[in-house]
Amino acid sequence: MAKSNKLTLAKLNAIDSKNNQRKTIYVTPDNHEVNVHTYFRESLMEDVVTEYIAIVDELRSRTEIDDILIKSTLSLFNTLVMKKFTDLPFPKKLDLESLVKYSRVLLDNKITTEVINSFPKEELDKLEQRFKAAQQQAAKVIAEMAVASVAQAQEISDAS
Repeated sequence: MAKSNKLTLAKLNAIDSKNNQRKTIYVTPDNHEVNVHTYFRESLMEDVVTEYIAIVDELRSRTEIDDILIKSTLSLFNTLVMKKFTDLPFPKKLDLESLVKYSRVLLDNKITTEVINSFPKEELDKLEQRFKAAQQQAAKVIAEMAVASVAQAQEISDAS
């Protein structure tokens, strides 16, 4: 009789342990340690994409926005990647302005470049594909909302 291969909590934990792979890199001239993930968990990739889309939505809803803030948001995706896939210290209070400020500190001190270059290319590629898919889905939803809004405006206009 064949032995049962039922999934147990212990087996699930053993399977999941491969998702916790990390390596230590050294950044800054003082060789500060940073632990980086060498495997990107699906759930954490989803978190990065969701947080970035939320930032873009927040920017879109603001009435006053300057060019510096817009330019700074371009590097925020990398900062969010580092937030989820490293042990870099991030401030507890992390509103958009704080995140931009922190992102600039990491960038200016070449930490962003060193950390992003240390991630396995195939993991970054997976994240990029996830991000592109989310962008396409968001664009589709926005287009559907725009069509629905036009149709609703037309109905209101016709009713008058």
